[in-house]
Amino acid sequence: MDLLEVTDLRVDFGGLRAVDGLNLNVSQGEILCLLGPNGAGKSTTLDLICGKTQLTSGSIRFDGHEISNIPEFKRVRYGIGRKFQVPSVFKELTVDENLQVARSKHSGLLQTLSKFRHRHSPEIERILELVGLETRRADMAGNLSHGETQWLEIAMLIAQDSKLILMDEPTAGMTIQETDKTARIFESLRKTHALIVVEHDMSFVRQVADRITVMAQGKKLAEGTVTEIENNEAVKSAYLGH
Repeated sequence: MDLLEVTDLRVDFGGLRAVDGLNLNVSQGEILCLLGPNGAGKSTTLDLICGKTQLTSGSIRFDGHEISNIPEFKRVRYGIGRKFQVPSVFKELTVDENLQVARSKHSGLLQTLSKFRHRHSPEIERILELVGLETRRADMAGNLSHGETQWLEIAMLIAQDSKLILMDEPTAGMTIQETDKTARIFESLRKTHALIVVEHDMSFVRQVADRITVMAQGKKLAEGTVTEIENNEAVKSAYLGH
């Protein structure tokens, strides 16, 4: 059974239909990349799945639950995590404290830190090692590099027990070395998570994608493997260029 099933998804903003009859699915352990020109509806699709934007019509099912009309915070509790283009970490807290906050079930920041400060957590240790930040755990998040900040936010989504992680241009602004490391992190995540990734860097997409969905004008233009998409004439015309 698919972890996520999106059926006939539509959303209108005034007279503009940003997503128009979209169908897509993703299975546990799969990395699906969304490609398409600017304005194709890729980021809006992620907004609809996580609940940031409410759909006009259609259906979104996640892990056997119909979630089309439930609020964003309940989707987080079901296991949907969203990473936006601009990282949202607590810059005034350490790397370790950021993960404690993400992992906590308490709603208050101070309550979380007073309860868990200085407590050793094997799970947090594992997550830090997975994203390569084990030597930075005591450093302030505001002192991290751009790439490290992105990895910390990914780590926070893992700490939240996100079954499905939605990522919007995760490698934007990264160096080649940081992009390669991010690809290795994604490979590790594939074992226990599903990912939907909006990305423009085709070399990165080639490294990580199990399957690609190409969007144009809010609709699905094509879907398939990297090789199938790169050889698709409609995709070449609309997005990749001849």
